Amino acid sequence: MIPERAGRNAEQPVPMLQQLLRGVSRKAARYYCSKPFRMRNRAPLVSFTFDDVPDSAYLNGAAILEDFGIRGTFYIATGTCGSADTHWRVIGRDQVRALHAAGHEIGCHTFSHVNVETLGATAMEDECRSNARQLSELCGELRLTSFCYPFGRLSLARKLQLQSRFDTCRGIYEGINSGTIDLGLLKVIELYDRTLTPEKLERVLRETEERNGWLIFYTHDVADPPSWIGCSPALLRATVDSVRRAGFLCVPIRDGLKEIGYSAAQQESRSRITARQSATW
Repeated sequence: MIPERAGRNAEQPVPMLQQLLRGVSRKAARYYCSKPFRMRNRAPLVSFTFDDVPDSAYLNGAAILEDFGIRGTFYIATGTCGSADTHWRVIGRDQVRALHAAGHEIGCHTFSHVNVETLGATAMEDECRSNARQLSELCGELRLTSFCYPFGRLSLARKLQLQSRFDTCRGIYEGINSGTIDLGLLKVIELYDRTLTPEKLERVLRETEERNGWLIFYTHDVADPPSWIGCSPALLRATVDSVRRAGFLCVPIRDGLKEIGYSAAQQESRSRITARQSATW
């Protein structure tokens, strides 16, 4: 998992018992397929996603995707826009607007980039509403359908709550989505210079084809040199090129849902049930 970066939403020390309970809840959230959906795609597909959205993900990442005629999903926490830490500067508000105008998907990453397992139901709802309000001010009418857990951290209660609000929630656990998937915790493959070797890329592309799967790449910055949780422009370009040469459809998460035959209306009654459950936790 990605550790929390110093200086941004740093938490106070957690008592041992609370740490234990959080760990149990986190494992339950990971292994309980709480929003199952049977994929019905006709062919393999790939999505490129960006967390936190450093300005290099906009300047380099979006530009590279557009060079290939494709669009990505950018998970934004508007409360951090324009801020900087030891790794990068976060995308500015005008750049968020430009991403949306260019046809990229804007996803929710909470408002303040907070570990959701530390929140109660009311605070979680406030985070989502604040982010949605800010994004609507920037982009006009905007329906947020995709969520990504900051730091990859989650609890069962917050997972149930978030999956009732969003069509998909994406994590950081590695794997190819295929067959019956959990829309409450989509799997990913790291698009990092330090982990995505040519051999691994070849393997995951082969597995995606064999399983008729949905391969979701994720990264943070797209810089030269990249951070330890980012990729270089050269790696992103080479990866997109390999995906296109393999003949895979490349779509944002919102369009991937259409390709696998998902309809939000089919899940409405189930979402109401899980929302009621999570609100009491």
